[in-house]
Amino acid sequence: MPAAMDLQEFGERWLDVSGVRTRYFDAGAGEPPVVFIHGGQMGDPSGGENAEDWAFNFRPLSQNHRVVAIDRLGQGYTDNPKDDADCTMAGAVSHATSFLRALGAGPYNLVGHSRGGYIAGAITLANPELVNACAIIDSASAGPGEGRNDIVFCTNPHPPGTLEASRFVYEGYSCTFDHITSDWLAMKQKITDLPKNREMIERMNANLLASRFLPDFVEDRDRFFERIASDGFRRPVLLVWGYDDPTAPLQMGLDLFDAIAKNQPRTSFHVLNKAGHFSFRERPQEFNRVISDFFTGVAQGD
Repeated sequence: MPAAMDLQEFGERWLDVSGVRTRYFDAGAGEPPVVFIHGGQMGDPSGGENAEDWAFNFRPLSQNHRVVAIDRLGQGYTDNPKDDADCTMAGAVSHATSFLRALGAGPYNLVGHSRGGYIAGAITLANPELVNACAIIDSASAGPGEGRNDIVFCTNPHPPGTLEASRFVYEGYSCTFDHITSDWLAMKQKITDLPKNREMIERMNANLLASRFLPDFVEDRDRFFERIASDGFRRPVLLVWGYDDPTAPLQMGLDLFDAIAKNQPRTSFHVLNKAGHFSFRERPQEFNRVISDFFTGVAQGD
């Protein structure tokens, strides 16, 4: 396991994305840029995800690529949605798409984890001109069938929004625990405690999650799979999955591969052994090599 790295050493940057102040990190050189899109969802009370989740991948890949890591809409330090209508996965997809357009460095190599994998896939399907290639990592959101989050985390004994609840969640996601450092959890707790994130937690818990986010996402996913079956991905796709992922089982990734590969011959699948849902953190050296080789191969026409 490499030493923990703080993305702050690269200097956080800010971009106005349709009125939403958006935080991101940017380092390295080489085109097309690699854009990391983290998972989770806005209003997560137990250690919401953010750009720093890619700390074991950002510097190594910046040696040969320009790399960008974004805080998604309503997560990390990026502004919350102004309207309830944007408190949805469709709102998160729209924000990420607008971020890529505002950054103005496309086409991009997208790397999305979990719900971020769905976002990367949705952008690639709807806006292939923005995308050079797409990597989807351990994503129950993008995979056929249902994930197992509710089963894995239903026994969390700790109050939501606490450091103990966050540790329980990340250990539940994982096969090994070395990547769950005290600094990482403390950083997440600091973000969770921000007034704007406490506000987002309250908004989602006040029926937005049940009345808007989840019902809308069910419909969005149906259209996502319909588009994979009809039009297919028009860009190369790599799937990376942790063999021991307890919430997005390996079979889900294999089923997604089968669906994509029917219409996109340049579809690859890589399994990381002894890795759970955060496979890119549990097996960072192998992950970084696989991702870099994939994007390099696409650039060379492989």
